[in-house]
Amino acid sequence: MKIAIPTDDGVRVASRFWRVSSFVIADIDAGRIRGVERRRNSPRVSRIARLRPDPWRDRYRAVAEIVGDCRTVIAGSIGDTMRRALTRRGIEVVITSEEYVDRVLALFALLLLRDESRIDPEEAEIAEVTESVGQPPDSPGDEYDA
Repeated sequence: MKIAIPTDDGVRVASRFWRVSSFVIADIDAGRIRGVERRRNSPRVSRIARLRPDPWRDRYRAVAEIVGDCRTVIAGSIGDTMRRALTRRGIEVVITSEEYVDRVLALFALLLLRDESRIDPEEAEIAEVTESVGQPPDSPGDEYDA
């Protein structure tokens, strides 16, 4: 399975998906990284498309074509329009706060990379408090519990 990670320097995961200079494309199979390549992000948008009322839509479509053979893209963040363009092509979007491309590749290959877009912020806050205290807080007794 091929995955794409946006990067400007090949080392760090870029914070924005479609504005990057390149993508690291990795082929991962059975927990192993089979191959890695780097693709330039230079989508071609026709002159006619630039004259349309919404030229960005064609830009998003062009970026989606660059990573079109990938099954998953992993990014630090991604806008709704770009996410929809990828989803329409059957490409899964995973959001991570991991900083380094190598670490993302390793965690993904080992099935340990968490999709942070699916984390409930309230649950994350409760988990953070629980970890800092060591145990969940006791719920106060309700006067109606008897």
